[in-house]
Amino acid sequence: MNSFLPKSLIVFCFVFIAHLAFSQEKSKVELLHANSIKSDKNIKQGARRLIGNVKFKQDSTIMECDSAYFFSEKNMFEAYSNVHLYKQGDNNIDVKSEFLRHNGNLKMAYFRNDVVLRDTQVVLYTDSLDYDIKQDIGYYLYGGTIVDSATTLTSKKGHYFQHRNTIYFKDNVVVHHNNGEFEMYTDTLKYNTLSETSFFLGPTEFYNDTNYMYAEFGWYNTVINTSMFKKNALYTNPKQSIEADSIYYDRQAEHGIAYSNVIAVDTAEQVTIKGNYLELFQKTEQILVTDSALLIAILEGDSLFLHADTLFSAYDTSGIHRTFKAYHHTKIFKSNFQVKTDSLFFSMEDSIVEFHGSPILWAEQNQITAEYIEGFVKNDKLDHFKLYNGGLIISEEDTVHYNQIKGKEMIGYLKNNQLSKIDVFKKSETIYFPVNEDGIIGINKSTSSDITLMFKQNKIDRIVYRTKYVGQMLPIDDASPADMKVREFNWFDYLRPKSSMDVFLWQQIIENKGSSKTNRTGSLKNTKPPKARKELD
Repeated sequence: MNSFLPKSLIVFCFVFIAHLAFSQEKSKVELLHANSIKSDKNIKQGARRLIGNVKFKQDSTIMECDSAYFFSEKNMFEAYSNVHLYKQGDNNIDVKSEFLRHNGNLKMAYFRNDVVLRDTQVVLYTDSLDYDIKQDIGYYLYGGTIVDSATTLTSKKGHYFQHRNTIYFKDNVVVHHNNGEFEMYTDTLKYNTLSETSFFLGPTEFYNDTNYMYAEFGWYNTVINTSMFKKNALYTNPKQSIEADSIYYDRQAEHGIAYSNVIAVDTAEQVTIKGNYLELFQKTEQILVTDSALLIAILEGDSLFLHADTLFSAYDTSGIHRTFKAYHHTKIFKSNFQVKTDSLFFSMEDSIVEFHGSPILWAEQNQITAEYIEGFVKNDKLDHFKLYNGGLIISEEDTVHYNQIKGKEMIGYLKNNQLSKIDVFKKSETIYFPVNEDGIIGINKSTSSDITLMFKQNKIDRIVYRTKYVGQMLPIDDASPADMKVREFNWFDYLRPKSSMDVFLWQQIIENKGSSKTNRTGSLKNTKPPKARKELD
């Protein structure tokens, strides 16, 4: 039968194996000193009994103890009391214990009882440590503690790689940092002793006096106090919580950044903010959210949804009053109130909401437009609003007839979330359609300088002309299309958000046409507040 391998190959394999065995010849354990040596066949397995200042050497490794049993033929020994292992010319490793079994052939040291391993960065405490002297790798399986300049780490299992400056911890891992500044609990942890950085590789919890964090992957640098939390990352404190795919946090600067699928909740204010990028400065309590930013607030038992390219909240220069900004492509949906505007600004100092950039507001069946609008909030409700530079309020009587109020400036007052009164200033103009039980009875047109309109159930009840006016009532059949609309008339119902998700759709205004162009990047020209607006105060 033919051989499976050529003879020449078989010979080569034997020669190679023999060479390999020769090249890996084991070095011997040398006895350098002992105060007394006893040799007797009745002594433990024929070993020599060494007592007093015992000192061994293997290659560059020195091992000392008070007493030992030396099995020279087996190239091993057992050391007792005040055991000390170190390497000549190498300050990176130093181990002490009460017992050591050393196998010189394997170059393995098995330390037991009160084991202390020191390198230049950390100290390891355990009762059982197996140490590979050749590769400088140690591991424990029954509990250990690592201590460095500011951190204490404990675990059931651990693997120490001296040349990599790395320790792996497994099972019941606990980290105490800076005398309780924070604590970390995890199942698997990698620790770099040089950079003092912890890499957690499984479900992990962080605690301190006021904060809690959770993640399933990430790292924490204990020197510069920076961290990255990934995979189901969560941060909470008594006032707020943040969830995200990943969270970066600088403890010293108190600066955090959350990425992707961010959900931030202010429990005290009942406000939730979502987006794909959130930046938080705790010292100044500034927060910025962008990339699909969405604010959800509970008002009067109803949810308000606000979207903009960017949401920003901070304290003003006085450090007393909080401000809020939503800028570019801002839309709001609430069941009885909707908004489309370029930008929005709100200050708690005066509780005024500023709408910039050709804003459109819808309150029930009323459409409100102007170059610039201010809303005045009292007790978390819109109390009244002011329209500047071309205000126009339109309400739909039916699909053909629209009540219209036009003025250079207006003030509208609300009661129980419904229009109760509107004061119109400078070049006022009204068109409305009186109705009775049979329907529309005509068209009322008037112009004046200043007028006041009183409302019931969001419909005009009566008009008070505060200056001389010109007006007439026309039969509905005699009215031309031009009689039924002011020159600036535009019905923007196609732009009105009909649901909470509509706030993400941005539609360009097309003047005098009931069509629109929908996208997510369009923008209206941002308009600064007119200087004359304070005349209405």
